[in-house]
Amino acid sequence: MNKEKIVNSLDKIIENLLYLMIFFIPISKAAIEIIFGLAMLLFFFKKILKPDLSFFKNFTYILLILFFAFCALSLFNSGVFLAKSMKALLGKWLKYILIFILVANTFNDAKRLRKAVRVFIITAALIALDTLFQACIGNDFLRGRPLVYGVVTASFENQNALAGFLTPLLLLTIAFFLGVPKEKKYKIYIAILAIALAACLILTTSRGGWLGFILGLLLMTFLLHKFKVFIPVICIFLMVLVILPGSRERIAQLFKAGGSSERFALAQSALDMVRDNPFLGKGLGTFMDYFRQYAYVKGVYYAHNSYLQIAAEAGIFALVCFLLFLGSILLKSIKSFSSHHNFILLGLACAVCGFSVHAFFDNHLFSLQLAVLFWFLLGLTFSAAQLKEI
Repeated sequence: MNKEKIVNSLDKIIENLLYLMIFFIPISKAAIEIIFGLAMLLFFFKKILKPDLSFFKNFTYILLILFFAFCALSLFNSGVFLAKSMKALLGKWLKYILIFILVANTFNDAKRLRKAVRVFIITAALIALDTLFQACIGNDFLRGRPLVYGVVTASFENQNALAGFLTPLLLLTIAFFLGVPKEKKYKIYIAILAIALAACLILTTSRGGWLGFILGLLLMTFLLHKFKVFIPVICIFLMVLVILPGSRERIAQLFKAGGSSERFALAQSALDMVRDNPFLGKGLGTFMDYFRQYAYVKGVYYAHNSYLQIAAEAGIFALVCFLLFLGSILLKSIKSFSSHHNFILLGLACAVCGFSVHAFFDNHLFSLQLAVLFWFLLGLTFSAAQLKEI
């Protein structure tokens, strides 16, 4: 077998491993780690056989490298927590960045991108079924997890994590539905899935998830100029939230004295950390170690705001680079969609937007499953923005 055939074989194996990773994102952290490790090893072999690092010349990659560089510089402030910071740098952030690179380089043609989106939608259907099963029976069938205080979690540890998965997948499903020709027989099944995912998202009682979905759908509305179609959909979604007792109570908490005081206290702690070490932060992975010194609430917590936690741990330069990196991909996606009207690209961009909004209210970028989901979707979005047709 010549070198070209070996490279092609490795590429095909990596592609299939990544489809498998998509399926296991909501199910098994261990499976994610194993699949990623194997796929990355094969990717390195492929690059050794056929060296090509030209993609690093892209300005988006430069922003990504700068983000990683500032994360690495934060280790100078880690002090006694240096080992923990090294683990966070190499075991988390580097891994997520490599997932982005791996996905962006593997799904570089329309056929693969369409297949990846289909696998995501199939996985979303499985989680929707699992969520509804748990709501009816009391335990999900994938992991046997019970309801948490009467609220659905499906195969995730809590309802906010489930909402973090459902929000981008619902937006992706809606865009996929819009892009399917009317004569396709399975279009009705996509519509049913979108309704089921919306119902599951409501059942999570996650206000951040609801807001992420609404803002993601508003982005879709503006890009498609279909205000008469989507504004009523948003109004119906909001009406359901107000009508159902559980979701109505969650919304009412926003207006009660102290209803969301703990979240504000956590944000204040993170801001205090940023003020003390604005440029390089406290050191990656050290937020909970320093939390007691800045705590406005008892216990040890994440910041419940992914962006504030990045700033607290790695400094404002790292956060700015990350936001510029994210913004550059979304901007390219919007420009590409305006030119070529690819509905898969539309769904991916809105999915990333919805997830990013929800991450402002939770620690999704520090949760393995959701961080892998985010960087995977980001890699697909970046790749899709380079193509004229999908």
